[in-house]
Amino acid sequence: MIQESGVEIPTEKGEELKVKPHRLLPRLISRIVRIPFQLGFRWFCKLLVWAFYRRCEVAGRENFPVSGPVILCANHPSALMDALILQSILRRPLHPLARSGLFRNPLLWPFLFIIQAVPVHRRQDTGSNTARNLDAFETCYELLGQGGALLIFPEGESHHGARLKDLRTGAARIALGAAEHNGRLPAMVPVGLTFTQLGRFRSTVLVNIAPPIEPPAQAVSLEGPEGEQAVRLLTETLRKSLGEITLDTDSWEDVRLLRQMERFFALRRGRYRKTTLSMRFRTWKKLDQKLAYLRREDPEKLESIRTLLERFERHCERWGIRDYHLTLRYSPGQVLRFMTRSLLTMGLILPLAVWGWLNSVVPFRLTGFLALRLARGRYQYETAQIAFGLALFGLCWGGQVWLAAEHLGQLPALVYGLSLPPSAACAMYFARDWRRILENLRVFFMFMGRRSLKEHLREKRREIEYELARLTQLAKRPR
Repeated sequence: MIQESGVEIPTEKGEELKVKPHRLLPRLISRIVRIPFQLGFRWFCKLLVWAFYRRCEVAGRENFPVSGPVILCANHPSALMDALILQSILRRPLHPLARSGLFRNPLLWPFLFIIQAVPVHRRQDTGSNTARNLDAFETCYELLGQGGALLIFPEGESHHGARLKDLRTGAARIALGAAEHNGRLPAMVPVGLTFTQLGRFRSTVLVNIAPPIEPPAQAVSLEGPEGEQAVRLLTETLRKSLGEITLDTDSWEDVRLLRQMERFFALRRGRYRKTTLSMRFRTWKKLDQKLAYLRREDPEKLESIRTLLERFERHCERWGIRDYHLTLRYSPGQVLRFMTRSLLTMGLILPLAVWGWLNSVVPFRLTGFLALRLARGRYQYETAQIAFGLALFGLCWGGQVWLAAEHLGQLPALVYGLSLPPSAACAMYFARDWRRILENLRVFFMFMGRRSLKEHLREKRREIEYELARLTQLAKRPR
């Protein structure tokens, strides 16, 4: 039992544990509202991810334990969005370790309190006291002892670098300390977040969940040189695992080259092969190994390939042509399907899209403008869009419903309010689909008028495909 000033709280092991009196009431309140709030918070995260990203793919979901103490260790490319994405795809509530400054935000503090986020005091944060991190470690041990799941970003801060930063040792210390305090080592699960176009609305994101890291053969105390060695070894193992499930390249120029090469292989021999994000990621990793070999052995040849790809890309951009346009055959059946789909889009979705655009264009434009001006970096752009979007859409839609209620009555205002979210989704879908329809029509008539242009570009593509195939055969995986 846990006894505190005459109050007893049952525990699994039955040992006595002193709990400070001022912490009892918040714990009781948290227990009352925790389960329904965390369920609602998870669905709120799913709604945000669904609205902001066109696709969120998860690979290795079976590697995440459904019960028991877990430490989720993820890379940190997109500020607050990383935690929201992970909470949206996992059924278990996650308790993130967050910098202490967020707890002074009056809008974020209630959410952080209810989801039992753990404040971490960093030296670079103004007003933080690193000595209070001992309390944070004790809170982590307690949550893990209750079978909870912690979310840690071992890089320490969000960044927009293509390569992983040096990992902090906090995750390893918490894992080994929890084993020493609770008698059970929590599972350490590495997670890699890969954004295809970081900061772009309606882009895609891949979440790679790796198998849990193998624990040490025997329990190790954090005290002494053996403890420090165990912390370093566990951190190095975590770094290696995260490097395998993230791109972890030297620069964004290399990432762009990888994606250019992958697109050429996906459209090999004039046919487009549909691939998942996880399949594309594995292709990127294999190509990155070959590029690393070429960068050491034949850097001049690698630069020549980079020049060829960029020249071909600029040539396509000049004419407004995408890769898949070169694979289209324009058979009567394909033209008929395209026209039918376009007419259905115009007839069924256009009215709702126009209604959604009229009611949502102001908050949408303001959200993009403020996020672009006020975000400190690309890694914070998505978080800024979400924050401003929630505030501006809430204010604008709320004001519009209030005006409708004042002038038309409560029932029409209710119907009007219920029409806003689905019509905005239709407007968002139609904007992307309509641009694609116009683009395909323009390219179709251009190829009809310039029949030699398509064959010229396809010949250039075949030449680059040949060079890429020859290089990838020469670039064997280094030992």
